Amino acid sequence: MHSVLRAALALTLVAASTEVPAESLSERRAAKEKVETVEIEIACGKLDKENCAIVAPEINSKTISQGVRLKPLESKGSIESVNGLCEGDVNIAVVQADVLAARVAKPDCAGKLVQLGAPLYPYEGFMVVRAETRESKFADLVDNLKSGSVLRVAAGGAGSGGELTLRSVLASQPEWKLLIDIQPDGSATALNKLRDRQIDAFFVMDGPHSPLLQEVRETVDPKTRQRVFKFVDFRPGERLSGQRFNGRALYATATIESGWFSALRSISTPAVIAIRDEFYRGQPSIAAKIRQAAEDASPAIAARAGARPDWRQDFEAR
Repeated sequence: MHSVLRAALALTLVAASTEVPAESLSERRAAKEKVETVEIEIACGKLDKENCAIVAPEINSKTISQGVRLKPLESKGSIESVNGLCEGDVNIAVVQADVLAARVAKPDCAGKLVQLGAPLYPYEGFMVVRAETRESKFADLVDNLKSGSVLRVAAGGAGSGGELTLRSVLASQPEWKLLIDIQPDGSATALNKLRDRQIDAFFVMDGPHSPLLQEVRETVDPKTRQRVFKFVDFRPGERLSGQRFNGRALYATATIESGWFSALRSISTPAVIAIRDEFYRGQPSIAAKIRQAAEDASPAIAARAGARPDWRQDFEAR
């Protein structure tokens, strides 16, 4: 009898020695906290611009732990991004507010899109001319045109928001319409043409610290070491300043360069998140996570984009 018990005990000890060790508390917690990540494409313009390079990563820093990741999808600009939203090619995008407002006002897009959360950072308008240009204001450039002449202005390639903003300015200043020839050149082509006097100005809507604007500021003539380009004043008139969208001013006036005795000012509109309404309603949990993350990340987004801490006040309803 004792031999039978000893044999049973031996078998028990052998079995115990071959069992898989118990999991650690860390392993148990990691398995419990592991969340399957949902990846969502976000149309955001060029991959090196703020929308793709700042907004998406900052939001991801808040949402990945909650199982949501935004994947940047390059577009030609705000117009193409909003068109893609309207046509169902993408569910979410970061765009200029004025482009979104103009598109949802058209019948084929009405009711399809909503703005998700508060503005993120300001797009600012930069009207670039040759450095030797005498005028410091765009209005003076127009007023000083010779009879029969037009001002040739590049406003970005097809799909950019710069052209829409420029056309909005012209619509608010009807006397300028016949005097401005808008040309669809992207930044690289436009700056080369401007240097070679093939155009008179280049207009772009961009973040205050964009790489393009640094290029404009830092481009110098190799012989004289003087700046090749400069910015001119391009502030919005009263008609534009009075427009509203989602309870906020659609346009504001931004200071783009400050001097000892004067400052250059220009038109500004906010960057916002646009989302398809059917996605917003069909995936409320995901939409809520993105919205909250954008709000939590907004100070970091604005700071990295070069905005003032109080920039949102420019767009508060007045």
